[in-house]
Amino acid sequence: MKSSSKYFPVTLMRADVVGDLTDDVYLLKHGRDADPSVQVALSHIGFYGQSNQDKQPVVLVHGSFTNRRFWLSAKGVGFARHLVESGFDVWLMEMRGHGLSPRNESYRDNSLERYSLSDVPAINDFVIEKTGLKPLWVGHSLGGVLISSAIAAGSLPEEDVAGIALLGSQVVRRLWFLNIPLVSSLGKLWFTLRPEMDGRKLKIGPENEPAGLAKEYLNWFGLFKEWRFSNSKVSLLSRWQQVKLPVLTMVGKNDQSDPAKYCRIFYDHCGSQQKTFKLLAAEEGYSRDYGHVDMIVSKHAAREVWPKLTAWLAGIKPQLASRQH
Repeated sequence: MKSSSKYFPVTLMRADVVGDLTDDVYLLKHGRDADPSVQVALSHIGFYGQSNQDKQPVVLVHGSFTNRRFWLSAKGVGFARHLVESGFDVWLMEMRGHGLSPRNESYRDNSLERYSLSDVPAINDFVIEKTGLKPLWVGHSLGGVLISSAIAAGSLPEEDVAGIALLGSQVVRRLWFLNIPLVSSLGKLWFTLRPEMDGRKLKIGPENEPAGLAKEYLNWFGLFKEWRFSNSKVSLLSRWQQVKLPVLTMVGKNDQSDPAKYCRIFYDHCGSQQKTFKLLAAEEGYSRDYGHVDMIVSKHAAREVWPKLTAWLAGIKPQLASRQH
């Protein structure tokens, strides 16, 4: 596959073979952010010697404090491989400063708003350019919030997307202490002095997150605040209620990070008539009540969850992107 693009400079960072899988990593320097140094890593996974032509593209987006290894281990094991085996064309996005995506100059000020308005649409454009098909987007935790934000804001146009799957994702839960006056203001001051959050020190994951992300969270969930981009007066929740494309929500009953209750509320707010909710719980026939991570990264999930998620994705027929007609 060529690394060039008619939209922006693209570099083939590396082309590896991991067992029987190919792992081509592209760096997209899209130039759509106020910081011209931004580059986003996008990995393309497939079987060695096999063509991905006409296969449905799926873009997987990791959550906070992690990277593409959430989907595919260094040994080539994980949900991404399962999708390749199931006949999909698999792409892995890594947020700025995560995994193979380098840190940009204004790293500390990064936010979902910036990712949503520039990185996500650039990746969608590139995948469409290379495949001719509308991608499916799958996001875990913060990755799902990123996808939802881009869809609601219109920077990821519904007409250019086949469908979205949100795994343990929501943007409606407000922690009780944020209802206390001045708490969000003091929190933003704290993160003004600290450029990033260390995932290893917090024992959350292998990556760090920029302070801008924490300040954005406080803007969304502080007292009298809402899910809204800083330079827009339009509520993203109101836009979410107008979504029409296919949407899947999956959440573990034992999810402590993004509890099922709030994921359900976020799902109910979605206006799509083509939406599906799946609770991963023993009462629904699963072997256990799944949590936030093991809903995807576990042997039990490989047997019980992956097939159901894959079946939903396979139920959406590949669609030519309008610009390819």
